[in-house]
Amino acid sequence: MGSERGVAGSVIHCEKLTKHFGSHQAVNDVSFSVGRGEICAVLGPNGAGKSTLIRLLTGLLRPDAGTATIAGWNVSARSLQLRRLIGVVPENLALPPELTIEEHLQLTGPIYGIDDAETRVRSGQILQLLDLADKGKTLAREGSHGMRKKTALAMALLHNPSVLILDEPFEGIDPASSESIRVLLKTISERGITVLFTSHILPLVDRLATHLILIRAGEVVHDSPASHLTRTAEQLYFELVEAPAVIDLEWLHSRPL
Repeated sequence: MGSERGVAGSVIHCEKLTKHFGSHQAVNDVSFSVGRGEICAVLGPNGAGKSTLIRLLTGLLRPDAGTATIAGWNVSARSLQLRRLIGVVPENLALPPELTIEEHLQLTGPIYGIDDAETRVRSGQILQLLDLADKGKTLAREGSHGMRKKTALAMALLHNPSVLILDEPFEGIDPASSESIRVLLKTISERGITVLFTSHILPLVDRLATHLILIRAGEVVHDSPASHLTRTAEQLYFELVEAPAVIDLEWLHSRPL
């Protein structure tokens, strides 16, 4: 089954999605929907189940119960049609270190049936948007963490996916790289591409997300359009997910020099 709008008008739809590792409950009874062109941020502390959810949505893991569909396709079926619909940027990048940025993109195009000439055109345009136009000959092992993240994003976008899924795309990168990624995600969402990403950078989430999902201990504790919020993502996170520890270290104070 496939459709442009998916289940109940949504592009991404999860219904009672559940995954356990032994006795550990990683994702439990998770249900939500994300519409076309939305930018959905999934927030939660380390160990909350965000990365497991990403792996379930991209078909890298099979759920113990429940279903996940993207544009109407059951993710667990791992169909070729679905793989052509989505682009994925994992948290742990594994780019071949001896290939240049351009070579990574040139090898990605044919996987999706894009000829060499069109791959070169698209690669040049994406690298320009990500401020990598002058870095195409740089080897992956010589590039910064931010450069490798942007390379992975360029590879994920090359085949013009309908849905882009990113695990911690802003983690450990400099402000300029973060801003170029933010602007690109905003641009593609305005063109109808649906984006789902995880992040710990709450102020950036406020500037980017149109939909917020908060997860705690594998369960959804908040799910709403960002426009419905009367508080920032940071305020909501500290209220519903985890409050910052406040400890008065009385022994820690200024001493005479």
